Amino acid sequence: MKRIFEILSMVTLLVWGAMFLYFFFSGRINDLLTENFRPWVLLAGFGLIGLGLFNLINLDKSTGACSHDHTHGDHTHCDHDHDHAHDHKGCDHEHHHHDHKHDESCDHGKAHHEHHDHSHDHDDSSASSLAFALAVLLIPLLTAAKFSSEKFSKEYTQKWVEIEHQMQRIRQRQAAESQKSVAAASENPYTNPGGTAAEGQKADPTWGEFTLEDLKKMVPQTSSGDFLLDVPQIYYTAGDQELMKVMEGISVDTTAQVIEDTIENSPAKRLRAYRLLIDCCAADARPLSIPIDFAESLPEYKEMGWYKLVGRLHFHKSADSEYTPILQIKSFQPTPEPAD
Repeated sequence: MKRIFEILSMVTLLVWGAMFLYFFFSGRINDLLTENFRPWVLLAGFGLIGLGLFNLINLDKSTGACSHDHTHGDHTHCDHDHDHAHDHKGCDHEHHHHDHKHDESCDHGKAHHEHHDHSHDHDDSSASSLAFALAVLLIPLLTAAKFSSEKFSKEYTQKWVEIEHQMQRIRQRQAAESQKSVAAASENPYTNPGGTAAEGQKADPTWGEFTLEDLKKMVPQTSSGDFLLDVPQIYYTAGDQELMKVMEGISVDTTAQVIEDTIENSPAKRLRAYRLLIDCCAADARPLSIPIDFAESLPEYKEMGWYKLVGRLHFHKSADSEYTPILQIKSFQPTPEPAD
């Protein structure tokens, strides 16, 4: 039994290695990891397979010719005679032999059998633990590889859309409070005599004011003049006064998934366009979203489907002086999922 579990442990390494290579070469890894981390999956796959094969090849060498277990006292026997012959050369006294007869009830025989049973208990416990460990390592991996769709559910996405919306609000409030603190410091004659901008807060004159021409140099445009912006780029413009001033009313072309808007949808003529922002892997993916507004009513759409969106960008200011970028839709067309 011990040999079987040793072999299964090595097979587990091979299965994990093969699964890593399968995800890498099939392209499924693209939905789970950013590009910088994918080579490590390839390296890990080859490493696990190499380790598993090495252990399998050297299995007999590591255990030796004998495949059964030994414990101290295994070679103690009770039901036999012990003859002790003493040959003392140069002695002038008599010598005799000592005959010892042990029956099955002898003490050291009993201890031997108790030790033998105890070792079997340890073997059973070790086998059970190893079997459980192998099941934990293999069953979830194979199940996930078979049934995973490499995408989040609607409920999970909707929850994180709402969380990110609240986080956006908090960031805007913190930025506004920071600006107020800077303004107060620049006007305080004790911290800044003369009433000019506080040291370290002066605008660098070499940069100048951000303009539409600067935006055109930074962001590509379509032949019809639409700016090619991703949803996360639009999302992070909210609250930046300089960017909002320049980008208010520009025409935007973007690709995104859409989902029901449960945050700001009164009257019901809005959806949420979102993209997943991944820093490392799918575990840290965050859906960043913006509302998209339809002039009359919602068109037919597929939840979490991919669409090419063209519209004008506007920034809505709430009663709490918080801004939301809204795309007023001119064109709403289904599109294939992009490679990235």
